[in-house]
Amino acid sequence: MEAILSYWYRFFSESDYATILILTFLAVSSFAVAIAGIFLRKDVLAPRLSKLLNKETMGSSALPALFQNESLGFMAKVANPLHKIAAPGEEGARKKLRHKLLQAGFRSKQAYRNYLAAKVFCGLILPAGYLLNAMFYSINIKAFNICLILAFLGFFIPNIILLQLLQKRQMRITRAFPDALDLMVVCVEAGLGLDMIFKRVGNEIRSLCKDLSDEYYLTNLEVRAGIPRDESLKNMAIRTGVPEIANLITILIQTNKLGTSLARTLRVHADSMRTKRRQLAEERAAKTPVKLVFPLVCFIFPAMFVVLVGPAAIRIAKVLLPTLSGQ
Repeated sequence: MEAILSYWYRFFSESDYATILILTFLAVSSFAVAIAGIFLRKDVLAPRLSKLLNKETMGSSALPALFQNESLGFMAKVANPLHKIAAPGEEGARKKLRHKLLQAGFRSKQAYRNYLAAKVFCGLILPAGYLLNAMFYSINIKAFNICLILAFLGFFIPNIILLQLLQKRQMRITRAFPDALDLMVVCVEAGLGLDMIFKRVGNEIRSLCKDLSDEYYLTNLEVRAGIPRDESLKNMAIRTGVPEIANLITILIQTNKLGTSLARTLRVHADSMRTKRRQLAEERAAKTPVKLVFPLVCFIFPAMFVVLVGPAAIRIAKVLLPTLSGQ
């Protein structure tokens, strides 16, 4: 304690010593802040220059990765021969599988080969792992039957994963679609053409749903590439697999052929979509009490029963049962 008091007395009594310490602290702090500013400084001028030069202001990670490059690595060399084992023989089955992959968000040809190779790999690795474990004990008919079951399950595991990815993507698109319709109505009333509407809505909806933004962007690219607009719109409905988008595509094609008001048609469709979304939310809310029955019966009611009846049962066992038995 005396050493601390003597240090503070020296610090306040000798002004030169205190000044040197304060200046040293300020110098070191300024040097650290300058170094941090050099290494952590963000380039503020780059976004402004890109806007002036009419370049894309989004970063490379935010750009829509619509077209995936073919992989030439080790996985591609392994997947290319394996996928031929599980490849469907009929062209209709192959086309249907490609449509499922498109609806799940996988657009490259390599994704088709990787999916089939994953089915073969999972169908082989699970029974191989079990056989490797059974070699240390005994290999019999039961082990072979288990291997067959594991091979069957492994072969269909990618199907389940693909179905889950497809349903989640369609759910994300369905939730964001009414907001996209409202934006389309605003763009139509502002006087934009259909091509510019798809481009504008795709850019604006990207922060809400990347999948729907990619579909709008890809449809606009197909129209710019020379594909007829009706065919591009139908391709969008096929890629998503969402009934609401298929209805919108039908409305747009009929409006284009008959020459009716596009703004009025989109407004009516947007109102029906919002009503449907609200009804779906009410339906899920109505199903909640039914879904709560099982956890209540299995987990909460037994615990409440033990808490409420447990003390009375213990008292009955201690007092009433000895009395009835005559002890």
